[in-house]
Amino acid sequence: MSLKIKEIIAFGISHKELSTEEREKFIQQNPANIIHNLFLEKKIVGYVNLSTCLRVEFYLQLSEGFSTADLLENFQIKDGIFIKQGEEAAEYLFKVACGFYSVIKGEDQILAQIKKAYSTALEEKTSSKILNPLFNKAIDLGKKFRTESKICHNALSLEAISLRFIKDSIGFLSDKKVLILGVGDLAQSILYLLVKENLKNITITNRTYHKALEIKNTYDVDIVSFEEKLKVIPESDVIISVTSAPHLVLKTSDVAPLLNPNKKYTFLDLAMPRDIEESLGELKNVSLFTLDDIWGVYNEHLATREHLIEDYNFLIDKQMENLRKWFQYYEERTV
Repeated sequence: MSLKIKEIIAFGISHKELSTEEREKFIQQNPANIIHNLFLEKKIVGYVNLSTCLRVEFYLQLSEGFSTADLLENFQIKDGIFIKQGEEAAEYLFKVACGFYSVIKGEDQILAQIKKAYSTALEEKTSSKILNPLFNKAIDLGKKFRTESKICHNALSLEAISLRFIKDSIGFLSDKKVLILGVGDLAQSILYLLVKENLKNITITNRTYHKALEIKNTYDVDIVSFEEKLKVIPESDVIISVTSAPHLVLKTSDVAPLLNPNKKYTFLDLAMPRDIEESLGELKNVSLFTLDDIWGVYNEHLATREHLIEDYNFLIDKQMENLRKWFQYYEERTV
């Protein structure tokens, strides 16, 4: 192993090792301040602070004579802290960059966080000649892994999967009319995606009318009162219901007589408890999807991502070999 690779240290905690309460206790020690003071005292040659809502990690190069044991002595609460050194630390960062340890495997957010953390370290001049190639190669690998595995093509958000159900059911969306019942977070996320699809004919309704008005001020949509929702359904192609009502909002006996028998309707019931009576989906011209359908696809995509993580693990090995070669070249030049 290269002597320089041995100087790489990964140090911190993550959501896998500790509970929320335990992470809070560690964070209350202000680890970023401790690490930075050690850097100012020249006990650390350089560091990159990768802290997110789920992990608090530092990638370090320790000064000669300052050990990992010395590092730990600066923390009162040591339970759950991990320390990885050398190639193990480098491989760990590479896997973090590829999303191996993310809640949703392969997600993009962690790569963006790594880029930002490294950029901050460069701006504040806290990185080092050993950490720079490590992070450059980690970022390159993170991009390559997502490009080659296409892991991010498996949309995993409820709203993205909901949109896929609508597209699969009704086909081309741009000329369709959509009615959304409810204006909560999920409803607004779906609305955002529909607007991105350049869908122009969207109507929203909500039991609290002024909340629907607030949405209208953000998006170019029509609004109707909740009492008039049944009047809009027959002319709509897609009806999405995401209310917080404790009872059925759309009953078959109320809706079925209003529907055009020669028209295809897609109903998406994303409420819990359900908004739409199940028997409505028995009509020949109605496709009714519920949260159970959405979660089924969600779990399939999770399994797919796990397989992709395994299938493309060889990219980690290749980048580790590239890192070894870089450090070998670096050491030959500095001898």
